[in-house]
Amino acid sequence: MTTLKVGDFVWAKMTGYPYWPGKIVEEDKDVKKPKGKSEMHYVRFYGTGDHAWTKVELIKPYEENKETFSVANKRPNFIDAVKEIEHASERRGKGIPDTSSEEEESEDENGSDDEPLSKHAKITSKKAEKTTKSTPKRRKQPKKQNYPSREQLTLHHHDLSHYLLTRSLENNTPQNAAHKPSSYNRFSSDTPDIKLPSSRRSPDTTADADSTTQYIPREVMATDKKIGFIGLGIMGSSMARNLVETGHDVTVWNRTQDKCTSVIKAGAKQGSSPADVVQQCDIIFSCVADPNAVRDIVIGNYGVLQGMSSGKGFVDMSTIDVDTVKEIAEAICMRGGRYLEAPVNGSKKEAEHGQLVILAAGDRSLYMDCYSSFEAMGKKTFFLGELGNGAKNKMIMSMMMGSFMASISESLSLAEKAGLDQYTLLEILNMGALSCPLVKSKGAAVLEGHFPANFPLRHMQKDLRLGLQIGEELEQPLHIAGASNELYKRSKAMGYGDRDMACVYRAVNA
Repeated sequence: MTTLKVGDFVWAKMTGYPYWPGKIVEEDKDVKKPKGKSEMHYVRFYGTGDHAWTKVELIKPYEENKETFSVANKRPNFIDAVKEIEHASERRGKGIPDTSSEEEESEDENGSDDEPLSKHAKITSKKAEKTTKSTPKRRKQPKKQNYPSREQLTLHHHDLSHYLLTRSLENNTPQNAAHKPSSYNRFSSDTPDIKLPSSRRSPDTTADADSTTQYIPREVMATDKKIGFIGLGIMGSSMARNLVETGHDVTVWNRTQDKCTSVIKAGAKQGSSPADVVQQCDIIFSCVADPNAVRDIVIGNYGVLQGMSSGKGFVDMSTIDVDTVKEIAEAICMRGGRYLEAPVNGSKKEAEHGQLVILAAGDRSLYMDCYSSFEAMGKKTFFLGELGNGAKNKMIMSMMMGSFMASISESLSLAEKAGLDQYTLLEILNMGALSCPLVKSKGAAVLEGHFPANFPLRHMQKDLRLGLQIGEELEQPLHIAGASNELYKRSKAMGYGDRDMACVYRAVNA
């Protein structure tokens, strides 16, 4: 059996992830080694900047297993990670310190990437953004597709939205050359044909809300309207790419321009300012961090309002409070525009794969015009009526999720103090009534000390704060959410704001 030691290049695997190139490094004293009999090593993973305690049976020597694992994953971030470890290995072979390009940059900014996570928690938001910029490509349909007939394609776009849901996916009519729609299926080509159930035949999902969890393959026929997208952060970059990949004509803008690069390579155009994007487009989506950021892109210099004119639509998908929603809506409507709030439920992974749940409210005609865009970005869209209902629903859901994550953290911390095996407790939880994606993914992240920013902790704390504001206005006691908010605030103060929300465990277990 090969003996592993600090400095060895390896392939290592964590729960829910494929084998990934990494290096065994000195342990982070602030990341407690999970209790149990399993032998473990502390591994730094190339291409991510993340560290984790990993069981020795899930660690393989790099060179001996290169042919097995290096071709098993085609994602761009995996390929980049392999290039980095190869670069480091080559340098070591020449007697040069084995620093990858990632490490060199991190040393310039904040020391070696092999430093403990407690030091990395204080890295600027620029470094945190870097770890999340790569997104996996989504599988495309084969070229041969079934499209509506020429006569059907003459329908008005509003009627077309209804038509797309009511027609059978088995309809075998020829493709129209004058209006060549982009068809997109987020499933493999061998998925059997499935007819849409009657409960999903209206794009107004207030009337057809269902409890199905099985995803239904759908074709996305891109609208002929020009789409703008402002804000290309962790969520926005993937949402904009999904619009491009489903055939929408997309123009993007982001305060940090280099974040536009990947979306532009996918086929988008770049605007010079929010106002420029609005002037070029019919419908403009935005997804930014908080209420202040929304006001800045709308009301600020060269903002959305300066390009807004009659008939154009502005759809804000950020998570903001009800007062800001109504403030922005009034400003847009005074310029003759239409406004829709559409916050989303989901994190980075759901955004990448077009599986968000979209909570829309406001202008009904704009909602109908956005139908194909929502199909590209989400698995389900709800129209919730009057302005503010989207924000309220989002706050309540985020409040529940944040409080549950805090409870998971407390339970795992208590298990450790009680001398129990945390892995066993997590396995028990996943076998019972509490089993859910949050327990599985975030529980594993806590035990492995692996916190890629799928949902940054600072965003969760912001959502909790906004949820508490609603409770204050309605005089509804929110004891559990209030206590949870204090834990997230403490985690932010400890420097973990740009790590994943699961990092709240650090505050609980400090």
